[in-house]
Amino acid sequence: MVVAFALFPTIILASNDPALSLTVQNASASAKSLKLLLTVACIGTPLVLGYTTFVFYTFRGKVKLDETSY
Repeated sequence: MVVAFALFPTIILASNDPALSLTVQNASASAKSLKLLLTVACIGTPLVLGYTTFVFYTFRGKVKLDETSY
C-alpha cells in the first residue's frame, strides 16, 4: 500500500520512456462509460436484491421428503 501511495498517480512505470508510463488518468474509462455503468448498477442492483429475496422467500422452510425423494 505504501508503494501505491508513493507512485501515485503512476500505476506502472515505463522503463524506456517515462512519458509512456501507465497513469491513473490514461488507465481510467471515459466519463460517459462510467455514468452509463453507474446507471446500469443503480437499476440492476435492486432487481438482483429483489429476485434474491423472492427466491429466498419462495424456498424457505424445511424440505419434506416423500417417496420420490432420493
